[in-house]
Amino acid sequence: MRKNLFPAAALAMIGFTVPASAADVGYVQEPVTESYTQAGPLPLQAAVDIANGIGLVSVSNTNKWGNEWQVEGYDVAGSYMEVDVDARTGAIVNVNR
Repeated sequence: MRKNLFPAAALAMIGFTVPASAADVGYVQEPVTESYTQAGPLPLQAAVDIANGIGLVSVSNTNKWGNEWQVEGYDVAGSYMEVDVDARTGAIVNVNR
């Protein structure tokens, strides 16, 4: 009985450390892979999703200027960022940081 006690205790200790090591994985945001195939102009939420896909985290202002959406906000580091998205195709026209 005593011979099995030490290996059982060692296995129990290893079992307690596994969940803690799994929690050390950092959060990584997945890039936007959705394709907007809706006919007509690109909706505002689609333009915001596209801007989020290249690093915009917090949106502070949106404007539709001609044939493009201008999405303004901040990236992960807190730096100002403006993303211009084509309102017809969803292509990124310009990025100002």
